[in-house]
Formats: sequence, structure tokens, C-alpha cells
Amino acid sequence: MYGKVVNLKFANMEEAKLAASFFTENIASKISSLKIIGFNVFIGKQGDLNLLVKFEDVSSIKLFEQKYPQIIESLRKSLVFKESVFVGVCAYTFEQEAALTEK
Repeated sequence: MYGKVVNLKFANMEEAKLAASFFTENIASKISSLKIIGFNVFIGKQGDLNLLVKFEDVSSIKLFEQKYPQIIESLRKSLVFKESVFVGVCAYTFEQEAALTEK
């Protein structure tokens, strides 16, 4: 599994929340067409926003990288932020599945 990690730093948490909504709307709606297999958005109380977008293969990452500038362009026109982006290979992942238990 491969991941594209996007770290954004905003002036405050309110701006980070706006950006989280923006990405949720603009990336989540393209999950199938961009061949995304996982998508997580994290907001920090100091105005940090972290996106983790997971892919099965390198060609899917390249497709996302072609579309990413178009996705983020309108956010750049609306808010001021610092951005760092990197691609990584998943070394370890764990997610507990939700289970319903009756008492």
C-alpha cells in the first residue's frame, strides 16, 4: 500500500476545519475515479491539518498527483497556509474493525 501524506498549517483551528470540509468534499467525491483505497483527515488544535490518502499502486498515486493541483487551487485562493507533501510506502497499519455486541 502507498500513501500520499499532505500536511497543512493554518493560522487557527477554524481555518483548518474549513479546509477539512473542503478536502472531504473535493476528494471524497472522487474516491472511485482517483482509485483511492483509504482517506483520513486529521485536525490539530493549533491549526494543523493532515490528510492521508492511500493507494494500491504507483499508477494510482500518479493519477492523484495529476489532479491534486486542481483540487487545492481554490483553497490556495481562499486561505493562507504552509504545505508539505510526501509519498510513502506503508510500513505498518492497524485498524480495529467495529463490532456490535449485545448485552
